[in-house]
Amino acid sequence: MEIPYTVTPRKDTGLFNSKVGIWIFLASEVMLFGGLFSGYVFLRIYADYPWPERALPIVPGLINTFVLIGSSVTVVFAWASLKMRQWRRFQIFMGITIACAGLFMVLKGIEYKAKWGHQAVRMDDFTIIEGHAHYGTILSDGKVEYFHTKKEAQEAGEKDATAANEATREKGEESDGAAKGDLWKAGKPFKANMILFQPETIDFSVVRAHEPWVNTMLEQANKRKSKFVTAGDVFLYGHIEDYAGTRSEPKSSKARAQEEAGIAEKYATAERTDRKFGENSLFIPAGTPLSYALLEKTRKVFIAGRAHNAETRTAILRENWKNVRKKWPNDKYWDQAPEARIDPATQLNEQLDAEGNCTAGSKVVSLVSTLAFKMDPPQPLIIERGWVKRPIQGREGKAELKDDTFLNAGEGAPGLLESPLALSVDAIDFRWVAQKAEEANKDPMAAIEQSWIFSKDNKNLPAYKKIWKVHKKRIGQLEQRLIDKYGKDAEGKPKRVPTETDRYRVSWQDFVHYARAEHDSVMPDEPGFDDLRPKFWNGFAGPNHKDEEIHDLHAFPELEIPHQEVSMQSMFTPKWNTYYAIYFTLTGLHGLHVIGGALVLGYYLFFSKGLYRRDPEWLANRVEVGGLFWHFVDLVWIFLFPILYLM
Repeated sequence: MEIPYTVTPRKDTGLFNSKVGIWIFLASEVMLFGGLFSGYVFLRIYADYPWPERALPIVPGLINTFVLIGSSVTVVFAWASLKMRQWRRFQIFMGITIACAGLFMVLKGIEYKAKWGHQAVRMDDFTIIEGHAHYGTILSDGKVEYFHTKKEAQEAGEKDATAANEATREKGEESDGAAKGDLWKAGKPFKANMILFQPETIDFSVVRAHEPWVNTMLEQANKRKSKFVTAGDVFLYGHIEDYAGTRSEPKSSKARAQEEAGIAEKYATAERTDRKFGENSLFIPAGTPLSYALLEKTRKVFIAGRAHNAETRTAILRENWKNVRKKWPNDKYWDQAPEARIDPATQLNEQLDAEGNCTAGSKVVSLVSTLAFKMDPPQPLIIERGWVKRPIQGREGKAELKDDTFLNAGEGAPGLLESPLALSVDAIDFRWVAQKAEEANKDPMAAIEQSWIFSKDNKNLPAYKKIWKVHKKRIGQLEQRLIDKYGKDAEGKPKRVPTETDRYRVSWQDFVHYARAEHDSVMPDEPGFDDLRPKFWNGFAGPNHKDEEIHDLHAFPELEIPHQEVSMQSMFTPKWNTYYAIYFTLTGLHGLHVIGGALVLGYYLFFSKGLYRRDPEWLANRVEVGGLFWHFVDLVWIFLFPILYLM
């Protein structure tokens, strides 16, 4: 059966089947993007924090706008060429359309890369700082050095590793690894947004230990010729019969240690007790190296012991309730009697001695939920700030990770090392500080100048004071120009004032502007000051740190933020805030539509010559349908560009 109107349109509507289908599909797309745009507007209007404005580079977005508009024109020309039966012209125009799609995605990739490499920090006082993080490397003596680029850090690490190997050989301390030049390995440079902690011991949770984090610590330790091992013999029991097979009666600590030493010897020689030790329990000899597989084995024993204790607790409750029923046989409220309202956990704890070990006649086993390993020798570990459950205070103590792992300092390990978040700053946003000050009926400017960045703890304080002084002068000049141009109202208030973004945000353009003015000795109230400001086409994908350094401007001052001052840090990713979550969602979804449309149009270009020879009108209809989708993709971008880039 032949389906009608696949090629020839209906006479009454002028539509063929696929055109009706594409319009229905585009209607669903309108609802999809309409919902996303509506969500964006809602979140922006009701945002409880200063919404990012003019945060994206305009030039790539503007170029992409013209690229998509041009591609919409060329896809029409390609369709018209098929109508005129000009295959060669069709190839040219369709090829240009696909090339435009490729150029669009390349520019979008450049823009994404810049965002994923741009550091953002929110401090405890609500100051937002943006910039490019430095790179650090750990030297063979345990010290840390920071560099502007990853290449510089890598070269410094390799140079130090080579020197350490040569010094070891000169001392005659060669080992198999040292003889091969492999005693010290330069670790990968790390971004200076990490925490450095040198532990003496680490307590790993056997239940929640996160495998990638464990493996990362092991890799770092191996790079620096260190290792994690158990400090002593560890006995883990998952069933009371295992415990009974190793301890027959309560003993003193000394006697118990001697007994455990004997058990360890039997275990090593494969001599077991009556019950085969190891089915539900585990013995870990001293010096056992850390591995995630060992933690998994320990987890199984822990789960077995918890299941055994749960059964014991249930049995205790049942036995107690039977005794209560016997005592109050005719009382229907027997379950409210004091004897019935017991805490089974308390009864379980009563069967453990002061050290948490099982006593003679006990029905429960003591559960070991953590395994302790010592780091031999102690070396600094690089920890992502997102791993840490709460800020580490002070230079000693513990670092608690989100998987309940504890890194412990000791006499041979200082604990938290100097690990500031080091970066070259290209934007400072005080809008949130000003908002909080206004909510508390305080002067925003006073609150800003009391923030950490203007405190004595900032090692580069003079540079930031100078930038803020020039910025206030420039905003004062802007206020006066607006008054001169628009005047004041009847109450004497200016009709136009600088926006909060202008007033409280120092952008990367401002940093470059002020650096150029200082270089040329031009002040805000002098002629030519505004001419030094970067134009909108400068900084194609954002601030160019290398370019400014080449011109000896040093526009982006350095900053070292102490760990305890950082409330949140992230790259410009969906994690940073709602704005970037929506930005990546909308532009990413649109990019997928561009790729999908380009694949369909590419199919028409490269694999439809046979269809053109058989029925050119059918191919023209297909290209028309593909062109309608392409026009929709262009239309979505026409809305995306002003909403995200200009407003």
